[in-house]
Amino acid sequence: MNSRGVVALCAALVVLLGGCSKQQTAESQAADEVAKLRSGLPTTVPSTASTAPIAAPSEPAALASNAIYRVGKLTSPRCAEPEVAPTSLTNVRTYYTQFVDCLNAAWAPAIRRAGFTFTPPKLVVVLGQSPSSPCNFADAEAYYCGGTIYIDAEYDIAAGDRAVRRAWMAFMIAHQYGHHVQALAGILIAHYRHGQKLNGVDVQLQEDRRAELQADCFSGAYLGADRTTIPIDDEWLEVWTDLYSTLSDPANDHGNGEHRRHWSLTGFAAAGPGACNTYTAASSLLG
Repeated sequence: MNSRGVVALCAALVVLLGGCSKQQTAESQAADEVAKLRSGLPTTVPSTASTAPIAAPSEPAALASNAIYRVGKLTSPRCAEPEVAPTSLTNVRTYYTQFVDCLNAAWAPAIRRAGFTFTPPKLVVVLGQSPSSPCNFADAEAYYCGGTIYIDAEYDIAAGDRAVRRAWMAFMIAHQYGHHVQALAGILIAHYRHGQKLNGVDVQLQEDRRAELQADCFSGAYLGADRTTIPIDDEWLEVWTDLYSTLSDPANDHGNGEHRRHWSLTGFAAAGPGACNTYTAASSLLG
C-alpha cells in the first residue's frame, strides 16, 4: 500500500468544533480554544533514542472515565452494506452517505445515553484530490475535521479485489466516524488540553496513538453491532484483519498494524464503546 493509502486510515485530530451564529455557542467557544491550543503545539518527530516505558501525567476524566464507555452495546440499526459498487464518484458518495446514515442510527442513542448532544457529521466526497478543509491537510485520502468527514474517492474506484475494497471502505468510514464520536463526547478537545501538559515527543506521540487506536476500536464496535445484517462472515473478517498487516506507521502516531488490529477486533467483539478505553491502556498495547 502506498504512503497515501496509509494516510487514508489517519484522521485529523486537529478539530474545529464550532459553527457560525450571531451568538457564540459552546461549540464555537471550543473551536476557539482548540485553535489556540493547536497553535502552541510543538512540531513532533518520532524518537528512536529510547524504548523505555513512557511516563506521562494522569489522564483527565474526560479521557479516562468518559461516560461514553458506560453506554453498553450499540443499538443495531440492522443496516445492510450499501449495494453500490465503487465505480464512480457518484457511487462512492452514495455508498458513504448510506453508511453514515447507519452509523448515525447506531451511535445517536449511545451519545444521548452518555449525556451528550448528538449531531450528525457532514460528509464531503471528492475525486482525485486531497479534500480541502479548514484543517489544511495535504495528500490525505480521508480525515475528520470540524464535524465533517472528508474523503477522496480515487482509491475506492481504483481496480482491485472487491472484497478488499469493501472491507477497506467499511473500516475507513467507521474509523473517521469514530473521531466524530470522540468530538461529540468531548474526547478530542480534552486530548488537546491534556497535550499541553505533556513534555517530550515520545509522550505526545503515545497520546496521539491513544486517540487513533480508540477510533479504530469505535469503528470495530459499529461493525460488530451490525455484523449480522451487513453481513460480516468469516471470509470478510479474514480480509478485514489482513488489511492491518499492510499498514505501517512512519510517524509513530497511529499505532502499528498489530495494535490497530487488536483494538479494532476488541471493539468488534464488544459491539460497543465500553471496550475502547485506550486512555487507561498499558503502553504495550499502544505501539
